[in-house]
Amino acid sequence: MADILTHLRELGVGYGILRTEVLKNNPKKFLEFCHENIKDCSHLKHENITRNKVKFSKEEYAVLLNAFKLGRHIHSLDIVNNEKPIITWQGKDTQSGTPFDLMVDSIPFSLKEDSFILHNMGLSRLLNILTDSSDYKRGLHIFKEYASEELTKWFKVARDEAIISLKNQSFEYYKLGNYMKMAYSGEALILDINGYREIIDNFSTCDYERYQKETTNKYREKVFSKFINNELQDNQEYLEAKVLCSEKAGENLTKLINEKINKHPSPETLYNLFRINDVPYYYAKNGNGINEVYSIPSKHDFTKNIEILSVRSSVPRSQLNILTTIKNKTTGKKLVIRNELRYSHGQLNGTPEAKMYIDDGSLEIAYKKIEA
Repeated sequence: MADILTHLRELGVGYGILRTEVLKNNPKKFLEFCHENIKDCSHLKHENITRNKVKFSKEEYAVLLNAFKLGRHIHSLDIVNNEKPIITWQGKDTQSGTPFDLMVDSIPFSLKEDSFILHNMGLSRLLNILTDSSDYKRGLHIFKEYASEELTKWFKVARDEAIISLKNQSFEYYKLGNYMKMAYSGEALILDINGYREIIDNFSTCDYERYQKETTNKYREKVFSKFINNELQDNQEYLEAKVLCSEKAGENLTKLINEKINKHPSPETLYNLFRINDVPYYYAKNGNGINEVYSIPSKHDFTKNIEILSVRSSVPRSQLNILTTIKNKTTGKKLVIRNELRYSHGQLNGTPEAKMYIDDGSLEIAYKKIEA
């Protein structure tokens, strides 16, 4: 299920296409308008668009206003000819396999607020794109697979630093009415959320695999990872272990990629990389106050003159990035894509993602920018 800000971004664009006046900070009125004027969103309730029924938070309202401005920008372009088009929200169909968020009459739109993000993906998808294959399966863990010894050390440093810290006092914090606590007693690590506990016995000998098996995602994210974020982010030994793991994983991963890479990918691989579909659509985004709309060609019209120039790893501070440079041989335009391989739900919790961002260059390597 998409989050509140995603709902506001998508519905706010629809509102901006249909209306000229800026909506007041009134969640009730906004939801009523959406129910009456945007198809397939009637099931949404107040809690789907705001944490406060009386008014939007500062962050929520900022996203909504940016979405409204993007909707007005789309309205000003020679794309939608109908003055009051039929708008259908696609957000409920999360398994469709397409990037579409809104249908404006019969025209599909993919919407973003962050100007630079291209894909939410895992490592397996990145590897399948760069090696032009389907060999890699979902759930591939960058650090377990390509730096297992270094991951073991990374966890042990976090474990040992937790034991040292917790001998003096427990770690506690409150958030949204919930009470989280971590304590160390009698060789056991106690993870506590509102009085409900998970316990790791003989924690001083616990390794990464046992830690994963004996805890659930909720307790790792809400307690142990929060301890790391609050207490260890400036710990030199912890940072050195994390950097070492990131560097080793990057070295091994890029070695594999460069051995197997197809620098002239098949059309299907390029379709996945640039989110090309059977039908043309528009990609619209608002970031840093700038509205941009791009025309995305269909598979039939998409250029095949794209090659991969290089793939390398980079570890600024402690973050592992994979940087891929791509060139359009016809236009000479280049694009550097950055995949950030990192835990998205707390340090040392779950399987790291490989979110893809624009690092340098323009989407015009593959898309056409629509000017007013």
